[in-house]
Amino acid sequence: MKRGLDTNVLIYAHFPAAEHHSAVHGFVSAELRNPDRILVLTPGVLHEWVHVVTDPRRFASPLTMSEALATARNYLGRSNIELLAPDEPCLLLAFELLEKHGLGRKRIADTLLAATLLHNGVHEIITCNPRDFALISELTVVDP
Repeated sequence: MKRGLDTNVLIYAHFPAAEHHSAVHGFVSAELRNPDRILVLTPGVLHEWVHVVTDPRRFASPLTMSEALATARNYLGRSNIELLAPDEPCLLLAFELLEKHGLGRKRIADTLLAATLLHNGVHEIITCNPRDFALISELTVVDP
């Protein structure tokens, strides 16, 4: 079974000082060890990961760019991680979801993530912000 990963899950799993770190880290570790599970990332999720974890305004001890990129590459190097890049049909589906649910500009990235997953047959997303995806009934939200 495939499940999409939201950026916040990667952040909480990585930083011991982050909210809910223990629970999220344990959940993600179990998912990564599950031979029947494929975890799906998008370029946007990994770019946001690098952007957030290197930000000294968000973390007292942010990662260096080299550390953040190494971690992102490590995810990509795993056999049970799949990278899905949005294409034109994904973008059009995202536009449709934005209009259908009356979503604003602050929801654009999450909606593109949802559309990319749905267009590629992934109907579950793991996120620590279930509200971000609650209106998209086609997705099942898993909150670790």
